[in-house]
Amino acid sequence: MSDGAKALKSGAAQPVQERANAATGGFDFASILAVADALPMPIAYLDEEQRYRFINKAFAEFFERPRSSILGLTAKELLGDEVYAIRKPLFDAAYAGERQWFAADFPHPTRGPLAVQAEYVPQIGPDGRARSIVALVLDVTEHRTAERALRESEERFRRIANQAPVLMWVTRLDRTRDFVNDAYMAFVGGSREEACTLDWRTKIHPDDHDRIVAESIAGEASLETFTLEGRYKRGDGEWRWLKSTSSPRFNPDGELAGFIGAATDITVAKEAELDLKRQVEQRTAELARREAQFRAVFEAALEVMVLLEPDGTVLAVNNRREIWRHPNPDDAIGQKLWNSPTMQAYPQHIQTMKKGIAQAAKGHIFTAEIRMEREGLPTAHLDVSVQPVRDQDGTIIYLLFEARDITELKAAQEQLRQSQKMEALGQLTGGIAHDFNNLLTVVVGGLDLISKRIEDEKLRKYATNALTAAERGARLTGQLLAFSRVQRLEVRATNIAPLIENMRPLLRNVLGPGIEKNFDLHENLKPVLADPTQVEVAVLNLAINARDAMPNGGVLSFVSRPVEIANDPGLEDGEYIELCISDTGVGMPEDVLDRAFEPFFTTKEVGKGTGLGLSMVYGMARQSGGVARIESEPGKGTTVRIYFRVAGRAADHSGASESDEATAHREVAAERILVIDDDPDVRAFISESLAEEGYSVREAADGKSGLSAFAAEPPDLVVLDFIMPGLSGADVASRILSKQPLQPILFVSGYSETDSIKRIAPNAPLLTKPFRAEALSKAVRSALRA
Repeated sequence: MSDGAKALKSGAAQPVQERANAATGGFDFASILAVADALPMPIAYLDEEQRYRFINKAFAEFFERPRSSILGLTAKELLGDEVYAIRKPLFDAAYAGERQWFAADFPHPTRGPLAVQAEYVPQIGPDGRARSIVALVLDVTEHRTAERALRESEERFRRIANQAPVLMWVTRLDRTRDFVNDAYMAFVGGSREEACTLDWRTKIHPDDHDRIVAESIAGEASLETFTLEGRYKRGDGEWRWLKSTSSPRFNPDGELAGFIGAATDITVAKEAELDLKRQVEQRTAELARREAQFRAVFEAALEVMVLLEPDGTVLAVNNRREIWRHPNPDDAIGQKLWNSPTMQAYPQHIQTMKKGIAQAAKGHIFTAEIRMEREGLPTAHLDVSVQPVRDQDGTIIYLLFEARDITELKAAQEQLRQSQKMEALGQLTGGIAHDFNNLLTVVVGGLDLISKRIEDEKLRKYATNALTAAERGARLTGQLLAFSRVQRLEVRATNIAPLIENMRPLLRNVLGPGIEKNFDLHENLKPVLADPTQVEVAVLNLAINARDAMPNGGVLSFVSRPVEIANDPGLEDGEYIELCISDTGVGMPEDVLDRAFEPFFTTKEVGKGTGLGLSMVYGMARQSGGVARIESEPGKGTTVRIYFRVAGRAADHSGASESDEATAHREVAAERILVIDDDPDVRAFISESLAEEGYSVREAADGKSGLSAFAAEPPDLVVLDFIMPGLSGADVASRILSKQPLQPILFVSGYSETDSIKRIAPNAPLLTKPFRAEALSKAVRSALRA
């Protein structure tokens, strides 16, 4: 028979049973006992003599005694004299009708000191008196222990935080701080209350303020750990570099409650990185005592750093994360550097590392540039060094390995090299084209005069054919000048998408039915600065190249989109429109790709290409204020990206209209013309052509003699070569116009110098070499009329 059943049969328990039956309408008391036993909280019922008349199973287990050994005992007998003496006032108050709640220590006879929470609930009878009480007991020892441990942990955290050489804080969402450590107090100065409410934005250096505030706002919004770096004013007024890390903290409901942060003073690393090496040399003996300070500087370095024994054993690593580095850098500690997880992933560099460590161990600094190539990861370029660290006696005690990622620098250098190469080619090409234009001027002019004077039809045909070929040469020099960015383009505000849309019929005819054409052109893009005619020619050239690269058909795509350029070595920062033309053709090997934009370079058969198509595209883009870039791999097609600068306003492309040819003729016999050109053949052609027209012509072979001739007898018109050694055409024009502001001048040049001429003589016309005698005559008449 159970203890509960025995209690039910005893007379002592009978009143409990009767009352229970009455309260439950005759509900079986054994069932009530079962319910009570199922409760985890110890429960007891004491009668008016303070005797235990009912206890549940949890109560008996708390005292580690059978239920029957407790029932019938008084509270004093069960608790003992000492404990009862403490509890008696509480019992008295409960029997007086006052509900009692208390927390206290309880000396358990077998389990030792326990922490309990208890409640004495008086049971009021019909007469209004409390003749019994219900005692509820809860063992909170573990809870109390946990609370004590938590308090000790918090205190330990405060002690550790206050010992740390870094600034630490805990903020709320309103940016006030619940906690700052002693290092934080020492940095900002003032009282702890002032430190907790300080607006840190007022401490940021003006040059760093906007950047740090923006990065902080973005970092907090990301709900991830973020890092800031900048200069802050210390309490004593000195500016110091701090590198801080902040992480979000959440309440039990998962809601953002604020941030936890720490900041390290990295002034030494930022302003004198060489000091880091000297500190390693000078403070090696103090390494153990000042390990915390060393670690702060070590972690602040902007490179991957590894401290080694002279035999290559890894002693310490910083935790700078790099895509090529093993995710757990500490795994390398205790191993030889070449056996570390990172180096095992790049076995091709193990011998290099062994060589570098051996060289540094002998007292020599080792440096190398290596490529970290691994399948599935982008290639990284590293500048690595291993150098000895000596003690005061000069003995090598450590080696310091450093690895700096120079991938972006290498890319920038390559872009700069390519840009310089193309610039040099452009200058060379422009010079050649200019000289060639001078030659063509004589050839074209001479052939033009010959073709008009020869009566023999066969000879006239030969002269005409030669003239046609010479003019083809002139067009060729025009392409060369476009590449060299000397040929002046008619740049104005141009909308790329409509321009290419209008080219669809032409592209359809050029490409044929075997090539699929995809167009993804944004209609609402801003206009760009470009010569629309040259853009059309560039697109057509690229389409033809793509067609030739896809003899069996393929896909040619035209895509335009806005891009924001920043920190690009080939472009100014700002808004651009990218026109991307890509094909699915045979592609190019790397050696061909490197030379693709060079003039006259072609892989096509003789007679099937001049090699000027892509160079013209490049020159057009550069002269428009943008750039052209090409990407290609064998078997993966080719993509050409042209970047056009967004137009700030529409370009002024208005010009004075020419008068009808019928009104151009006039009497010229009395008009005097001074021809100034350093090329004797060109000068002779111009002079002879004008003399035949009836003008009075004088010649000058350079700028100095031209000014002398002008001073001796001012002419009605000066025909002036723009590019000359010594005094240039610009110099000569400036000096003439300073004395005779209304003097008519006609410039001739192998370049198109429109902008330069407008700055010197806004109303002076330009005749571009090569030209025929008829064009010269027309330009002279127009200049004289003006």
